[in-house]
Amino acid sequence: MKIFLDMVGCRLNQSEIERMALDFLARGEEVASNPSEADLIVVNTCCVTAKACADSRKTIRHYQRETNAEVVATGCYVSAFERQASELVGESRLFPNESKDALPSLITGINLPQDSFFVSGKPELGPRSRTRGFLKVQDGCNNYCTYCLTRVARGKSRSIPADEVIQQAQQAESSGIKEIVLTGVQIGSWGKDFAKEARIADLVNALLRLTSIPRVRISSIEPWDIDEALLECFGNPRLCPHLHIPLQSGSEAVLQRMARPFSAESFRLLMHKIQEKLPGLMISTDLITGFPGETDALFEETRAFVQAMDFSGGHVFKFSPMVGTAAARMDERVQERVSHARSQELRRILREKTRRKQTAKMGTAVEVLWEHGRENRYSGFTRDYFRIQTTSSLNLSNVIGTAHVTGITRGGILLADATQAPEPDEND
Repeated sequence: MKIFLDMVGCRLNQSEIERMALDFLARGEEVASNPSEADLIVVNTCCVTAKACADSRKTIRHYQRETNAEVVATGCYVSAFERQASELVGESRLFPNESKDALPSLITGINLPQDSFFVSGKPELGPRSRTRGFLKVQDGCNNYCTYCLTRVARGKSRSIPADEVIQQAQQAESSGIKEIVLTGVQIGSWGKDFAKEARIADLVNALLRLTSIPRVRISSIEPWDIDEALLECFGNPRLCPHLHIPLQSGSEAVLQRMARPFSAESFRLLMHKIQEKLPGLMISTDLITGFPGETDALFEETRAFVQAMDFSGGHVFKFSPMVGTAAARMDERVQERVSHARSQELRRILREKTRRKQTAKMGTAVEVLWEHGRENRYSGFTRDYFRIQTTSSLNLSNVIGTAHVTGITRGGILLADATQAPEPDEND
């Protein structure tokens, strides 16, 4: 059976389809890189915003319309809106999050013991193929942010045991992957549910000690989960010097309505602490505009706060009322045009901050993992997470090399001369 995997949403969903691909291969199935070749298509869905839900439905309908394959759906949209999803694909083709890990065995009828699970090579996922490896270390969330459906869709926080994460990392390393990205819903809660409590820093240190992967990266992590032990990990040069720390709002009143368990002041103190201890570490963030009750004065608090912080970039989202959340029932809705204008203003501020960081790199040499190429064009990320592009007659795919920064595109991407990049290894 040929199986094609696709996803909507975050890096966690990416990590899950990569893992599913390996699961299917271990069971003797074939992973297709083109949906037109597939007998079965698996769509890992998302419900973080109304648009993500719409995109999930659109993706499912596209494959139903454009292919002859059987389409099954899994993920957060399926779990949060099971009745709607059932109308799309049928109840027998739904796999809510609680059965997602078992999906390959449920589809194939083949069960495998964990210790027999090993597949050499990295599966080709077509448009979803990535040079970097995304490792799921944790799932679920213990917070009750009023705008978020994640706890409904994924349940309470659950940690993947360290030995299982390390096994996956070692497998990625044997497949030639040169950067792993640790993903989860709330990765900073990793280990807190173990009988002998552990911390995310323990896992990071174990990965750095027990693997030789050149680059280890931490994905989005909540501010209250960043402690001294984690910051100490950045003393190892293999841990990429970047953290994505969601702020959501710089207004104390709005943060309280969001039920975010920290204050703007505590975020400010954390930023200053990181800057003092790790001045070269880049910090990006997430922001939400137009949250119910966000007045002009409260938005100004956020605008001023973001302006004062030394961010390297970030994402701005307009509030999306999701059925089933407390925020969807709140009064004092902000008009769409106002929310849009506020989001544009915050994006402008973040773009200016990114540009200043990028401009400081002009004429310097940076380390880049080149991820993919087309017609001698390659792109990748610096260690501190700036997108960069180059052209080269060399095959730079999955090569870590030196790039000399020569410019910045209008879209905010670094340009580089990568002629000094090494030839790829024969095993790459």
